[in-house]
Amino acid sequence: MKNIIILIVATILTGTQCGYAQKKQYSDYNLRKAMELLDDNNPKEALRYVEKQLEEFPDDAGAYLIRAGVHRDEKHYSQALADLNKAIACWNKNCFAPRYSLFWWRGDIYFDLKEYDKAIADLEVAYKIATKENKSDSNEILMQQAHIYFTQKEYTKADKIYYRILKEQETELSPMIGLIRNMIAREEYDKAVDLADKCIALDASYDQTYRFRMQAYDKLGATDKAIDDALLYFENSNSPNQDEIAPIVKKHLSYAIAKASAKISNDNSHHWRMFRTALYEWSHDYTKALAEYDKFEQEYGASPNIYFYRGECYCNLGDMASAIAEISKAIEMQDKDDYYLIVTRADYYRLAGRYKDAITDFTKAIEIDPSHVYGYYKRGWCYELMRDDDNAMKDYNAGIDIDKTYPYIYLMRGELRLKRGDKKGATLDFEEILRQDTTVNGGSCRHYALHFLGRDTEAIEWMDKIIANDPEDNGNYYDQACLYARMGRKHEAVSALRTAFEKGYRSFAHIEADDDLDAIRGLPEFTGLIEEYKGKLLYVKTDHKYTSDTIETVSEVQMKRLSSGIYEVPCAINNLPLRFVFDTGASTVTISSVEAAFMLKNGYLKENDIKGKHYYSTASGDIHEGTIICLREIKIGDAILRNIEASVTHSQQAPLLLGQSVMERFGTITIDNNTSKLTIKQK
Repeated sequence: MKNIIILIVATILTGTQCGYAQKKQYSDYNLRKAMELLDDNNPKEALRYVEKQLEEFPDDAGAYLIRAGVHRDEKHYSQALADLNKAIACWNKNCFAPRYSLFWWRGDIYFDLKEYDKAIADLEVAYKIATKENKSDSNEILMQQAHIYFTQKEYTKADKIYYRILKEQETELSPMIGLIRNMIAREEYDKAVDLADKCIALDASYDQTYRFRMQAYDKLGATDKAIDDALLYFENSNSPNQDEIAPIVKKHLSYAIAKASAKISNDNSHHWRMFRTALYEWSHDYTKALAEYDKFEQEYGASPNIYFYRGECYCNLGDMASAIAEISKAIEMQDKDDYYLIVTRADYYRLAGRYKDAITDFTKAIEIDPSHVYGYYKRGWCYELMRDDDNAMKDYNAGIDIDKTYPYIYLMRGELRLKRGDKKGATLDFEEILRQDTTVNGGSCRHYALHFLGRDTEAIEWMDKIIANDPEDNGNYYDQACLYARMGRKHEAVSALRTAFEKGYRSFAHIEADDDLDAIRGLPEFTGLIEEYKGKLLYVKTDHKYTSDTIETVSEVQMKRLSSGIYEVPCAINNLPLRFVFDTGASTVTISSVEAAFMLKNGYLKENDIKGKHYYSTASGDIHEGTIICLREIKIGDAILRNIEASVTHSQQAPLLLGQSVMERFGTITIDNNTSKLTIKQK
């Protein structure tokens, strides 16, 4: 459904007007001024001009429509509906907006309110009128009806609408995609793939086809095919939803990185390089991601996006000071009143334990957008962390008054009510969460509500479902640790926290302040775990140059130049002397099955060094599969890398191969072609 404001402004600015039984000549000056102010993100002042218009022309349907759009954007649905009702009542044939669109817009608001029967009824009226005036819009109205049926899980009704459209337009892709979506919902994954194949045959550039075939392949367990489609979706979409891509590619990140690297070898575009950098972040290789962002800055200059994403990397590494510095640069460069940037910095302040600074930023965010519940939720949390429960409760209540559909703020208020002895009020909040929070995902807090209601078995089952839904999300394991700690299952809590760390969780400041973990703080294994991973920060920072070790060395190694022109370099892996081939086009380390077997048999590899499957790309862009192992130490001269992943190839004659991306982790690499010497400067 097109945004009401966008539709209105295009028509108003043409100078078209409603017809009125009016004594003086109509003027749309106030409406034009209101739209200018809306374009400048100043709805409050825009409404002032709308009011002026209605004072002069009380039956101006256009004014009511504009005001309805503002109210809807602010989630003031009752006011929006009242204005639409007035617009419908005073509409006539001279109005800039067609009559069917008013019922369409009202149906959309009913959909927002989950009043589906009313939404369907309005859309029926809109459709009947539109069939006589605008055939293309009539089909879009039908598509909206089908979407409502899908939301209600009435897939058969939705299917009937899609087939109805296809009967007249048999090659129309949108209803086909709707059918595919319904097939996936009914777990008819093979049928979904077959129909998606037909869609691709009609138009191989339509991004949504790959999006949904990706989902079907994933459900069928065809992970690599799902990733192939994820990349095709990314390639063909102007605005791909990375939240949908991420859970798919996280199941086989090495394969995804290899495929992206192969794309880059053929098309070194900023688009693909940014995607691969996102893959590095999802695989928690923040060192490599940071190095890529540095390259972007060198090539394209500083930008708010680079600062923002680099800040995210620092945050994930637990370096909150650097994260705050980066996001502050983004705010200064882009927009000092950008809501999202401000709340991001506020969250970084919170994670750093700088609660006063966090409150200042959350307060500013609330001033920018007082209708957004997130600012109240997080500011209230910071007040609680400062032991200011009164202001915390005020913020939780204010947030709920604004938006009654945000479960986490009920959780915070419920816990605070418990702390204050209001068990009845707390129970009401937790039960409200159970009514609202019914979807298994990482944003759920249903498990906590179940625990506080004394239903621990159900809480654990729900947490297990969340992890199964996205087993690579480190935050899910952190939540599991908090839940177990709350239940007094201390050793399970520590185990879950270890898994969170293994998967990249690094918010140590938050851990120190989080009362969910109070039950395990005194355990030696807890303190030992924190010390262990604080000492495992995954990078060393020196003016945005990153290496994997802190030792400053300069190593010169004599290489052997082979007839093919490539170099063979002496090294030691886990103290075993070997020679590797330096392949500038490869993305990882590969080792033959013979060498790997020898290392395992003679103790150079241990059983726990074997990790699973891995995919890698060669300089030619080919993708290969191998067993992934961990090489605890690679030494070239005096330069050392530790804990490097390598792929075991099935070819017995394959040489030991180190790709350029791995070599760069040593530091600055220089090759003298005249002397065949390799120099490594490691900081």
